[in-house]
Amino acid sequence: SFHQFIQPTMCKKNDQTAPTNMTTHEEKVPYPTILLPWIRAYRSTPKLYITREIDIGFSILCAFLFTILRISYRHLLVSLGWPSSPDPDTLFVSACMASFCHSSIILPGLAAALLSQPYRPCGKLSDSPPWYRDVTHAIMSYCTGYMIYDSIVGYVVETWQPGVGPVLTTDHWMFLVHHVLTSLYMISARFVGAGHMSAMILMFLGEFTAPIMNIHLILEKAMEQPEFRDSSWIPLAFVYNEQIFAFFYCIFRIFFGPLAATHLTWDLILTERGRGNVPVWLSLAWMPMCWGVLLGSIPWIQTCLETLQRGPVLSGKDEL
Repeated sequence: SFHQFIQPTMCKKNDQTAPTNMTTHEEKVPYPTILLPWIRAYRSTPKLYITREIDIGFSILCAFLFTILRISYRHLLVSLGWPSSPDPDTLFVSACMASFCHSSIILPGLAAALLSQPYRPCGKLSDSPPWYRDVTHAIMSYCTGYMIYDSIVGYVVETWQPGVGPVLTTDHWMFLVHHVLTSLYMISARFVGAGHMSAMILMFLGEFTAPIMNIHLILEKAMEQPEFRDSSWIPLAFVYNEQIFAFFYCIFRIFFGPLAATHLTWDLILTERGRGNVPVWLSLAWMPMCWGVLLGSIPWIQTCLETLQRGPVLSGKDEL
């Protein structure tokens, strides 16, 4: 049933780090099915601990795999007629395709993880069963690995100019700062062993529209390619995808995002349990990251509202 698919059965407490695969006992426990790959992948990956709780081995592995994926997409695009690298459109679309994979994989895991335990932004990780702790570390390590890969490949390797080094635009710096701050949020939550759910709910709400956005960006670039200019379905898919993206972006950034941010702010700072589980200075340091993204999305919200008011129209053409 759907309930069994999402809701785990509490298992007998066992050592978190000892088994690299599911034990016989654990295999019999109805874990949320969708989380089993996360548990097994994390436990089977060699550990490289920088603190007692924080392993970076899984992040490094994920960064490596995303790099291979992005290069593979780049070669795939060229084989389909896109300009050879380092053409900016080919590089951009290969990055969007890798980003699509990242968000499409992490969203179901985040949803199942958040639904499988009582939601409390200031909650302590040690209060959860061992399998859930592994899931939390796996998801955050996976996201951190993506941030590492994108920072190096997207903003160092692909912007590198011989004799000069990486040449970064204002947008590049903005994304780099986002990657660093997001990684610090997740790492610090894992370090103190609390507040992980605040990071995970923000990740879920922030990533929810990412697959739709990446499809939108890919279609936008595809319409500019000579090989696809005579295509009738790409412009049609583009305008309707744009409407879907605008709708969900507004819903999540106007309603769900501020609601979640308000609740976690209250829970972390204004409750005794929140101040006891997470140092106040750390919660205060998280607040600009939490609210900054929402405030920074205001121009995007305005654009999306205009898109919805305009309806499914291709620029310069009649309504579809």
